[in-house]
Parts: sequence; structure tokens; C-alpha cells
Amino acid sequence: MTSEAVLPHPDNAGARPRTDSREGAIAYTDQVLLLAPSRGLGGGIERYVQTVQAAFAERNVTCQRLDLARPGLAGHRALYAEAAAAVATRAGRSHRVIVAHRALLPIAALLSRNRRVSGVSVICHGSDVWHSLGDPRARLERWLMRQRNVRIVTASSFTAGSLLLFAGQAAILPPGLSRAWFSELVAADAAAVARRSDPQVGLELMTAFRLCDWQDKGLPQVTAAIAALGRKDIRLTVCGSGEPSAELLAHIAAYPWCRVRPGLTDRELAAQLASSDLFVLATRTRPGRRACGEGFGLVLLEAQVAGTAVVGPAHGGSPGAYLEGVTGATPRDESVAALAAVLAELMEQPHRLAEMGTRGAEWARVSFAPDRYSRLAVDRLLLRPPQSKVIIQSPRRPWQRARPARTPAR
Repeated sequence: MTSEAVLPHPDNAGARPRTDSREGAIAYTDQVLLLAPSRGLGGGIERYVQTVQAAFAERNVTCQRLDLARPGLAGHRALYAEAAAAVATRAGRSHRVIVAHRALLPIAALLSRNRRVSGVSVICHGSDVWHSLGDPRARLERWLMRQRNVRIVTASSFTAGSLLLFAGQAAILPPGLSRAWFSELVAADAAAVARRSDPQVGLELMTAFRLCDWQDKGLPQVTAAIAALGRKDIRLTVCGSGEPSAELLAHIAAYPWCRVRPGLTDRELAAQLASSDLFVLATRTRPGRRACGEGFGLVLLEAQVAGTAVVGPAHGGSPGAYLEGVTGATPRDESVAALAAVLAELMEQPHRLAEMGTRGAEWARVSFAPDRYSRLAVDRLLLRPPQSKVIIQSPRRPWQRARPARTPAR
């Protein structure tokens, strides 16, 4: 693949905004082609994509979503063919390609050879970009991110910082909530107030993730930390998409106070979030080929909108999803002892849990209001592209030869 595959065409580079009649808002007139890594598997990335779609609909942005139907080279080829056909059939209109996962960036690079494609925005979430520096696929993706017509958008400042040395500067678009999902969570909070005020019910804890990732999401550490407390008034509910494996069911069966609720509807999930006293997410953080971690932790935001206090992972970008000591808490490290210490402190002060939940609802509903988010999504993904790429080079070691300076692109 040559660099011409990802350079903008002079006559269609940049965005095509116009002034909308609604309160002087800026409208985007290009067609948006949204490439997504999956549909129906659940998880934070799918929620992120759905929210971006809803934001575009609210701002009257024409958007067509195409999903990767199957993994592997055959799936990527099929997605490219479908996307190329979509661009070709929209005669007379420019397209901006939005890549909802960096693994689809090569497809966008090929699409950008078409003069109808004005540019590419790639969304980086967290562990999806924490690969080994020597991985050939990761090197290709980082090279593509450095091209002039590619805008990097990350879910958190933590992820943006991790990319700065290798891919350049990034805009930040944190996850948000669609208007329908936001309203569902707020309504569930109102219905759960009576349950939270009943001291006879006990303490209800909750965690949620794709069930196939239960070990990387720290469920063994959560159950061990709760068991270490030695309290009989605590229950833990595990929610998530997908079918629970035999290993997961066996793990849960070892703790009589733990249960699993797979495949909940949005309304059921909202009710579970709102009826819990504390939401706990203990994702493990590691780089490399089997990278794992939270770039933001959308479910932490969902819990707060539903009026529930949160405990986030010890490392990663999740502290951006709550206010430490005000709406949530963070263990000092990933050990069971550190998590148990945080849980013990919060469990001993039920009134503090309730206060944190109330403050979390107030903060999250203002900071991540759907109206504000729809404007932010259009601004970060579509408008005002940067004029140049700034790449910070790592300091050269004494034994390394200096590289020749690159000729600036014309």
C-alpha cells in the first residue's frame, strides 16, 4: 500500500460544514460511512457506536453503518466491498469514513483512494491500541494513523496519551449515552429510591461485562475481596452479554451470595444498575499481544446516571469516568487486599454510599447530557480537522543512527 492510499484529495479535503437554522448550530453536509467491528455482541464499544449513531441522527447527519460480519481476512474483504459499493452509489456526495475500531483502519485507507472520500476518523478506545511495539499489524495501524487525512479520536485522555509518541495528537470524545438509554437509566433510578432506603434488604453489589471476558474483567478478584470481608449481608450480581461458560458458572456456584443474570434487556439492566448500592469494575490492565484494560469504562458512567456509586479499576483511564472520593473510589493497586480495603471502607458507611450515588447522578447527568454529547460528537469526529500532524519522536539513543529528515508533504 502506498502513501497515496491515505492522502487527501486537494479538491475535497476537509469537512463541509454549513450553518443550521437551529440556534446557529453547525450542520455537516457530507455522507458519513461508519465502519463497526461487530453488532449484537454487546460491550462498551458497541454502546459507543450506538451513541455516535444517535448523536448523528439528532444533528441531522446522514450516516450509514456497516458491520464486520465475521473475523479474519474474508470478513475484512467483504466489508471493504460493501463499503466501496456504498461510496460508489452515492454519486455527487462526499463521504467521511469513521472507523469505530483501529483494526478496520486498513479498509478505510483503501476507501480513501476514492475521490469521494474526504477523510477518515479512527476511534481508539483503550486496550485495542496497547499492543506490542514489534507487532507488524500494530506498526501498520500506527503508520496509517500518522497520515494527514486521518483524524485520531480517543475515548479518554489516558488513551490519547498512550498514542502520542507513536501516532500523534488525538481529539477526545468520551463515551456517551443515547437519549433513550439515558432516559431509561434516570427512570430506573427514580423507581429504585424506595429499595435503597430499606436497611433490611442488605447491600447489593453489581458488576457487568461481556461474560466471555470474566477473568480479564477481574471477577475472581471481586469475589475474593467480598469473601475476605466476611459479611453475610452482601450480594453480588454479575450481568453481561453472551452465554456464561461452564468455568464461569462453576466459579459463581462457589459463592452462595453470588448470581449471574445474562442477556438482560436494556430496561432490566437499568433496573439492576439502579437497585444496586455499589457497582464494581476490577478490570486487569496489561499491554502486549493480549492487551487488556479500560480506556474509559462506559458502564461506570451508566451506573452513575442510574444513581449508583462506583469502584473503578486500579489502572487505566477509568478515573475519567467518575470523581474520585465524590462519586466513586479507586483501589491503590490490582490486588485483592487493595480492593477489599476499599469495599470495607464503603460498606461500613451506607450513608456515604447513598450520598456518592446522589452526587454521581447529578454530575453524570449534567456532564454527559445527550444534547451536549451530540454537539461534541459532530465536532470531534467531523468538523474542524487539524491543519497538520505533530508527531513527537522518542529521544535517540547514543547507539542509534540519526534518521534523515522527511520531506514535508505538499
